[in-house]
Amino acid sequence: MMSSASSTLERTPIRLGIGLASNAARLTARSAQTVTFWAAILLPLTYLPLLHGGLEQAEILRFAGLLVCNAFALVAGHGYGRD
Repeated sequence: MMSSASSTLERTPIRLGIGLASNAARLTARSAQTVTFWAAILLPLTYLPLLHGGLEQAEILRFAGLLVCNAFALVAGHGYGRD
């Protein structure tokens, strides 16, 4: 009698919904980690055109923004491929 009660509890709509939400969150996190990993690799290529001609006053802010984005991507994508 106990096993049928526990198996009924495992199939409730709430538990199924939580399981689907958990899987969706895990997939979203893994996708975000993949994107940030590759962004961390590719973002330094965008520095080259800025640095080629020298940084003017207007480009300094853009360059600083790219550095911040690259630092974020390095941290967020750090665990990619460890699964």
